[in-house]
Amino acid sequence: MLHRKPVYYILAAFLLVSLVPLQANIDKRRVDEKLVSPERSAVRPGGAALGLLLAGFRGVAANMLWFRAMLLFEQNRVTEEIPLFQAIAYLQPRFRSTWSFGAWHIAYNVSAYFYDRKDLTDEQVDQYRLDCFKIGEEFLRRGIRYNYYNYDLHWDLGFTILYYKQYRFLKEKGLSAEKEALHAAIEEMKIASLFGPPLASHPAFVDRIVAIIMSEGGLREDAYRMWFRLERWPREDENLGLVRKHKNSVVDRIRLEDAISYALDLEKENKLPEAYKLWRLLLAESEKKKDLLAREKWSDPNDVEQTDKDIESLSQNASNLEQALTEQGADLRSLQEESLKQGIPEVLQEQIDNHFRLLEEQAAKEYEADRQKTMQMYRELTKPAPKLDWWVFLFVPLFLLAGSYLMFGRETYAS
Repeated sequence: MLHRKPVYYILAAFLLVSLVPLQANIDKRRVDEKLVSPERSAVRPGGAALGLLLAGFRGVAANMLWFRAMLLFEQNRVTEEIPLFQAIAYLQPRFRSTWSFGAWHIAYNVSAYFYDRKDLTDEQVDQYRLDCFKIGEEFLRRGIRYNYYNYDLHWDLGFTILYYKQYRFLKEKGLSAEKEALHAAIEEMKIASLFGPPLASHPAFVDRIVAIIMSEGGLREDAYRMWFRLERWPREDENLGLVRKHKNSVVDRIRLEDAISYALDLEKENKLPEAYKLWRLLLAESEKKKDLLAREKWSDPNDVEQTDKDIESLSQNASNLEQALTEQGADLRSLQEESLKQGIPEVLQEQIDNHFRLLEEQAAKEYEADRQKTMQMYRELTKPAPKLDWWVFLFVPLFLLAGSYLMFGRETYAS
């Protein structure tokens, strides 16, 4: 009579060995669907958390580490929290709050911790703070790899880390890589602005803040194209008044820069009377704008400051020509009166109109391209999951048969 005990061992060994390719297939699918990272985490959860991880209780392990991190935060042991946030993210990579809060904590709280250190020089403090910003940036970029199709992490990286911390810090300190940080911030925020229907929409303020940051960073043509898009294809009609106000401000700035460039070209061509009349016209318009800002109840302080700078610069340029024109016997008063009567030269006005026409055409192309990107993201997000390997379907019935034999085979033999 055949003894059943070796059969049990053989079946158990078969089931155990068959789990190896099954687990390999599961791990591959988890990487393909960005549920876990293919590379090893730099920080592994330890102690009881590791035991729970091996038992499959990833959420419980993450909760334990989160509780520990909050205790360290209350004890002001901010630098010790970084490995815990990394471990929590390793356990629950799709939990977006971990990435967002962890990056914010590193860039804000940890950097402030070094700022308060009295044993460090100013240069060391600046370097440690910049390192914190970069660590927070890299941490959030890792989170985006797992949660790319969510606008909020892109926004946190662009606005909170790259712009509000790195760019503003670099600009304040006069350090290099200032422009790189600004452009990187804008690019990340522009990704956040792609999330519109049929994807989960981003808040309307995202686009406006992107345009404002472009303008503040000197990227006025980019800002105009963004304001033009928001005015022509509005997401919320109640914000149109605000959009037009910002757009008109950028229009005035671009128009002034084009006129200044034209006046400088006239000087190079030795057309001093024409250049002087244009300088005086621009100066009169800037003084008029200053009076309007003074009468506004909620005028932007940045606009007031910029207008004062414009008046000072335009006055200097006009004064530089007065002596040369006087030596040539020109009547300055007549030139000033002519400048106000003639207004903007036709050639200059045509150049300005063409400039804005090109910007608007480019804005329309960018809008269509962004719509295509949004649809492509939607197709990627809604694509079907990869199919299971053929042997997985074979494993399931074999597993059921073997399990049934182990459970009921002894009773059948005994009867």
